[in-house]
Amino acid sequence: MKKMQKIFALILTASMLIAVLAGCNTRDPDDRGAHLNMYLAADPSNLNLDPAKMLYSAEAIKFIGLIFEGLTVMDENGKLLPGMAKKWTVIEDHEKEIYKMQFELKETRWSDGIPVSADDFAYAWKRILQPDFHAPAAPLLYYIKNARAVKEGEMTVDDLGVFALDSTLLEVVFERQIDYDKFLENLASIALVPVRADTVDYYPDEWATSGGSGGIANTLLSNGPFAMKQMEYNKGVMMERSVYYLLEGKKGEDVMKFVKPYRISLDYSRNLDSITTSYANNDLMFFLGNVPKARYNEFASKAVEKDMLSAYSVNFNARKVPFDKAEVRQALSIALDRNKIADMIGLGVKPATGIVPTGIVGEKATGDDFRKENGTLIDPAGDINKAKSLLQSAGVSGGSYEIKVRNNDEEKAVADYIASVWNSLGFNFTVVTAQGKAYNDDIFAVNYDVMLFDYQATGVDAYSVLAPFAMEFSGSAKPYNPEGGVYEDMPYITGFRDTAYDALIEEIFLIDDNKERHAKLMEAEKKLVDLAPIAPLYFNTSINITEDISGITFTRFGFPVFTKANLKNYQDYITTEATKEFIE
Repeated sequence: MKKMQKIFALILTASMLIAVLAGCNTRDPDDRGAHLNMYLAADPSNLNLDPAKMLYSAEAIKFIGLIFEGLTVMDENGKLLPGMAKKWTVIEDHEKEIYKMQFELKETRWSDGIPVSADDFAYAWKRILQPDFHAPAAPLLYYIKNARAVKEGEMTVDDLGVFALDSTLLEVVFERQIDYDKFLENLASIALVPVRADTVDYYPDEWATSGGSGGIANTLLSNGPFAMKQMEYNKGVMMERSVYYLLEGKKGEDVMKFVKPYRISLDYSRNLDSITTSYANNDLMFFLGNVPKARYNEFASKAVEKDMLSAYSVNFNARKVPFDKAEVRQALSIALDRNKIADMIGLGVKPATGIVPTGIVGEKATGDDFRKENGTLIDPAGDINKAKSLLQSAGVSGGSYEIKVRNNDEEKAVADYIASVWNSLGFNFTVVTAQGKAYNDDIFAVNYDVMLFDYQATGVDAYSVLAPFAMEFSGSAKPYNPEGGVYEDMPYITGFRDTAYDALIEEIFLIDDNKERHAKLMEAEKKLVDLAPIAPLYFNTSINITEDISGITFTRFGFPVFTKANLKNYQDYITTEATKEFIE
């Protein structure tokens, strides 16, 4: 292989550094665009890639962001941009108490060629609001008429104020006059993208996993700039530019006008150190994944950080003794040295100083950051003596429990450190591992004493982070009680419940004044830090390094957008044998 010019594009994330390098490419005889070969840290064949469910992995969010798109998008600077919505109109009649918005959709198609319709958005949102569907993003839709009553099981989805007036016109009716800009911000959530009823209803448990009929590439239909073409377990994923993205009605136009790269191949078949060595030797040009911590300094000098709107967190099962006591949860949280944990992970992560992660929009979306505005609520250094005092006042002196964690070296090391600290307080904590579907199922079933996972914001606003901890805003699946004929309210996945906190979130939901609402959100975070249903450890970040690749942008969620990515002289690069084998 001839020596190639080295191109750096490194994207690092919270618990897993994400690095992106343009792959060795073969000149396409039809000049269809660049092939980008990447290394992917998280194996998507082990994940449920349902946008409404996969909100506990910063890695999965990046992958979903490549293939789906919602009505709106927010860029990294807080600017709201049209996504699938071509334009929107606010319609008000105060005398008749009519408050609604209409969204005209861009003409585009799903990855199988079927037109994306207003019905697809209506179906996706109604699915999230079903009483038996667990969706922490549900509160983002509660401004819609009857949305809360539908989630409570008091009304059906047919009563929801969402209507497809025709194939490209979506109407949303609200309970009252609202802050329409805030609602548009909510719609930038990756959880609110459209999904196809015919596929989801036919394969409700498999359409977004590797178990779907004919393989996930056949069932995971998407509407974004890239479409999945192939997924091989423990080897790789291949995505190609969707020939239907924004091209309906534009026959004859250059497809590269909308999406420049032709193919993205994600490689996770090789040893991480081998991948990193290949990059260092100019044999790889673009990889998406984490380099070994010991080799991070090789790349860090050119790193530019991007906030990921998520925090790797300790989650306490608040239904179980002694974690049902706020003093115990506080003590276990305060005992931890988050600076040490962040140093263990390295890769640019930031010690957590609150529950709301860095990057969440502040009082004004553009340029503001809620985390900076609300200050340091958690001392990263920890306080072991205060922890002992809290445990003593709670009357708790020990017990044997488990810390559940994903099966990888970095997270197990963090869990081992946490266990050592808590055991020094008199407990007997042991570390157990889970992976893939079993790990996700344990989250939703609250099948743990203590569990570590990313707490991902469903939206760009602090409300999306804080609201789910209130009972009626939890978005949790509600079991049906046949005796009473009602669906029973369920707390968020940790089982936490506090009636005063519930009331505060209810108050925030009804506030129209942005300044007053912002002040109440800051109050809610302070209260939640004291109640400690979770203990954030570090804020996830990505770091990007690029020299010869231009056009990569980022959303406010921190994941990269490759639609305009331009690799210089992509026709000149040749493909590695490993990539040839996968593509063929």
